[in-house]
Amino acid sequence: MRSKIRWLAGLLAVVVLTFAVTGCNFDAAAKVNGVSIPKSKLEKRLEKQKKVMEKNGAKFEGESGKKMLDALRVQILEQLISEELTLQAAKKEGVMPSNKEIEERMDQIIKSFGSEEEFKKALKEYGYTEDDMREYLKVQLATNKLFEKVTRNVSVTDDEVKKYFEENKENYKIPEGVKVRHILIRFDTQNERVGRTEEKAKQEAEEILKKIKAGADFAQLAKEKSEDPGSKDNGGLLVNQATQDQYFSRDMLDKAFADAAFALKPGEITKEVVKSSYGYHIIKLEDKRPEKMPTFEEVRDKVKEDLLQSKKNEAFKKYLDDFKKKSKIEKFVSSSSK
Repeated sequence: MRSKIRWLAGLLAVVVLTFAVTGCNFDAAAKVNGVSIPKSKLEKRLEKQKKVMEKNGAKFEGESGKKMLDALRVQILEQLISEELTLQAAKKEGVMPSNKEIEERMDQIIKSFGSEEEFKKALKEYGYTEDDMREYLKVQLATNKLFEKVTRNVSVTDDEVKKYFEENKENYKIPEGVKVRHILIRFDTQNERVGRTEEKAKQEAEEILKKIKAGADFAQLAKEKSEDPGSKDNGGLLVNQATQDQYFSRDMLDKAFADAAFALKPGEITKEVVKSSYGYHIIKLEDKRPEKMPTFEEVRDKVKEDLLQSKKNEAFKKYLDDFKKKSKIEKFVSSSSK
């Protein structure tokens, strides 16, 4: 649940608040092709973003805090202007999302929280409303649909794909990786309480390690004792949930865990329990994959996908830049204006 709330916090960092866009210049923070962005909209977005940042540890005290808030105000005003430009461009291209599309996306998000009650609870924690979310979704969907229309004719040739690979080979190098099983015993931290001290967790992990050294089956003990929900049912085997890859490079693992795992030979188990930011581990190395530079044929599809996405991003940026240049943008507030 906490991960969904953190995701929502990031999502709502750019949420568009709903207020009337009519009014005179004295109440406008900016105007985009004659459409006003009210100061109230800017300040309310600023206040909500400030609260989100404070929940993540930011401080807005003293002179440095004031400067940070002023910089955030400038950033949010530019964000609001960009959003208004995007909506106007989407309307011009005939790709504005319908209310039905917005509600369908809203329903998908609610379902991802398990219930409407949990969704509203998460919104409330950051001071947002369902209408705030709908307005954000309007901008998000408009941006996606505009991107699809603007870039629909962008393509790449085989020669371009091959050249791109030659110029970016390092990006496709497969790093050294390890395939590992582990058993995790957690302990209380500032961020999470599991009802066990660090000393107790270490003792329990050491008892499990003794059983393994005495001949107990590692995978079976992982299923019974490990407190890593992502791997225990697999007998402790780590699997990348996004790619289903079973090999992990150093930068994908906690440093202490990685140092211990990469020091092992296939089939070996750590002689002592290993402390990481997650708790105490017992690690077994199943296999080690050396660094490899794949051939063009092995990664052709990935290279083509990357190049096509890059060209589409460039085309979309150019479209928006050109639309902005042709637009009349007026700003009526400074960074510290209220």
